[in-house]
Amino acid sequence: MTDTPDMRPYGASFGRAHLSDGYDRPSTLTVDCHGHMSVPEADALVRPHLPASALDAVKYASPASRAVNQQQNVDRMPLMEGTEQRLRDMDRMGIDVQVMSPVPPQFNYQADAGLCAEASQIINDTLAQKAASSDRLIALGTVPLQDCTRAVAELERCMGVLGMPGIEIGANAGADEISAQRLEPFWARAEELGATILLHPTSFASDRLSPHYMTNVIGNPLETTVALANLIFDGVLERYPTLKIIASHGGAYTAAYTARMDHAWGARADCRGQIPKPPSSYVAKLYLDTIVFAPDQLDHLHRKFGADRLLIGTDYAFDMGEYDPIEHVLQTPGIDAEAVAKICGGNAVQLFNLDPAKCRRANFERGMAQI
Repeated sequence: MTDTPDMRPYGASFGRAHLSDGYDRPSTLTVDCHGHMSVPEADALVRPHLPASALDAVKYASPASRAVNQQQNVDRMPLMEGTEQRLRDMDRMGIDVQVMSPVPPQFNYQADAGLCAEASQIINDTLAQKAASSDRLIALGTVPLQDCTRAVAELERCMGVLGMPGIEIGANAGADEISAQRLEPFWARAEELGATILLHPTSFASDRLSPHYMTNVIGNPLETTVALANLIFDGVLERYPTLKIIASHGGAYTAAYTARMDHAWGARADCRGQIPKPPSSYVAKLYLDTIVFAPDQLDHLHRKFGADRLLIGTDYAFDMGEYDPIEHVLQTPGIDAEAVAKICGGNAVQLFNLDPAKCRRANFERGMAQI
């Protein structure tokens, strides 16, 4: 299907033209590694204790962006909170299994640590329950990163009591970077448990990004880029080499410009102190989702990092989501059938410890982009 001037909200991506004759899904299991679920009970607990401006996405949004965001809350929150329409949307996209993670505003790192820990338990219990209700849903949890001891305890509960394969974390830990020394026990335990960690931004706080939703359009990838740079240069990925991290939104700007980090590592002692290898060697160990919207962008990731490091994602149910992820992979040159199977689900099967025989398949008819 080709682009049209009738740009409907939440429809197909306008980052590329779409296949006019539709598309067929691969026969192997397909897995969306990046979808979200909101838990209103957690907001009811935490929000009364926070100022309205506590969220950077609100504080730094222009009036026009705030109005659109408020309408999106009306339009999309029922989808964020439930599973019935979610499963129907997965059918349309040819997605067999979705990995649900909390919505980023519910990280609550700016709240009191005890309050955040309580909210995290509510969120994690809810997501685990929703996932258990369907053989097509998997849940990732959240932890209170502002308190390392509590974060480790909730990580252990997520993976032990709740049976989750991992957690989602923000691209900062409140006032600290996620590479902060105080979080060393968290990273050590995450590696020891084999947790799969989805790294997701909230926004980048700057008045310069207020117009045109740039807090998200530019700010979200920027925050992920800063977080990854700190994990690399502060030596976290050197000290914990088997960490399994999915960098959302295609690895952000890091994935497109690793050579500048490598140059700095070679040219300056202050960029080399804690890591014996070039930064690109650590970036190569990350997993990246495919939410980059255009075939040339995905082609770059495929050529640079290989099919074994890519997983499809949707960012469901936000308006910045990718709602034809399989079509996107099929449109990208150089990705053969074997690579399609890996990117669309095979890599996720390994990362999230899925048994394809136990996962029900989508009720999918030949895909057509919804524009």
